[in-house]
Amino acid sequence: MVNGHSGNSEWFAKGFHPNKLTEHFKKHGKKLGCKSESEYNNKAVEFMNKKPNSHIDYFTDENGTVYKYDYFTHEFGIATLDGTIVTYFIPDGDADKYWEEQVKKYDNES
Repeated sequence: MVNGHSGNSEWFAKGFHPNKLTEHFKKHGKKLGCKSESEYNNKAVEFMNKKPNSHIDYFTDENGTVYKYDYFTHEFGIATLDGTIVTYFIPDGDADKYWEEQVKKYDNES
């Protein structure tokens, strides 16, 4: 499925909007082992900027929003076309199933 920004080497995730970082850190930071907002933001940026490989998959929706998932760590993230991270977390329950549901809902090429 890997598609979307695969040919656009100029796209990169920049981080959370400052008004959203605290909220997301409080909700997801502990589960990801982050002790501070800065650590959480940096980990999200690093994850979203990883290249796809045998266990990291991603797609872009019709608006250019990037959805990314790691089948090993179960990390999931979304970033907008301009690189702003929308969310970053490990889904509760069956994370692989959660990813598959996102693909079905938002990947217009699947």
